[in-house]
Amino acid sequence: MGFLHISHSITTELEAGLSREEIFSRLSTTEPESVSKYAYCIASIPTRRLRSKYLKLNGLLAVLFVCYTVLIILSELPIDLNKPTIFILIKSLLPLVFAYFTFHFHGGAYRLMGWWCAYDLLENLLLSGAPTPVAALKLLILFAIIVLSFYIARKVFPNLGILGPKKDKAGRYILAGSPEE
Repeated sequence: MGFLHISHSITTELEAGLSREEIFSRLSTTEPESVSKYAYCIASIPTRRLRSKYLKLNGLLAVLFVCYTVLIILSELPIDLNKPTIFILIKSLLPLVFAYFTFHFHGGAYRLMGWWCAYDLLENLLLSGAPTPVAALKLLILFAIIVLSFYIARKVFPNLGILGPKKDKAGRYILAGSPEE
């Protein structure tokens, strides 16, 4: 079973009223070798309450990713087709991929997005000599993306780290919702 199929079945069971722990227990007994995959999928699904509470900020983050893509393309104009343009393509498509994951509230991507944008911010700061208005706007949007990514990750997905779900001192996965609930 792939992540998408697992996430959809977990979401359906959560909406039916089962707890995260019950779903994890059932899934881990059927396939014990995939325990970490199930814990990751459960931890990366926000609760209905947190999803609605942070929906506007999440929408703003998705719009910022689209705006950042437009600014990347504008800053590369005019594009010289005699030179390799694969990096322009990668650099402009990756924020759109992040916007897709943001739009779907996929918890596993938020910290990764924040770190990638922090690297991009550092790169832009080091490489831009005399900043243009487009470069300054890119830096401002990148900073906003970093702040929003980590904020949403901390508030909506507190039990999910970059490399997977967090564990308690006994070594069990922490699957309960955030303390705000």
